[in-house]
Amino acid sequence: MDVITHTILAVGSLAVAYYGGRWLQVREARKMFPAQTPKELMRQFRLMDAIIERMVAEDEAEIERRAEKDPLQLELFPQED
Repeated sequence: MDVITHTILAVGSLAVAYYGGRWLQVREARKMFPAQTPKELMRQFRLMDAIIERMVAEDEAEIERRAEKDPLQLELFPQED
């Protein structure tokens, strides 16, 4: 398999996973909240996406703080003196 074919398959599978997951999310939300309009559901999705983005940003900030305080040094082949 050449590089271009591999790239096309990788991008295609990521797209299918993303849009398939979104479709399942909308389908389940419509089952759970049939009285809500699509506009309200999309507002809820945007709210959940914002919460997830905030959590990711907090995790990344914590990782950076820890790295500044105590840098992590991994040695593949530790040498003994």
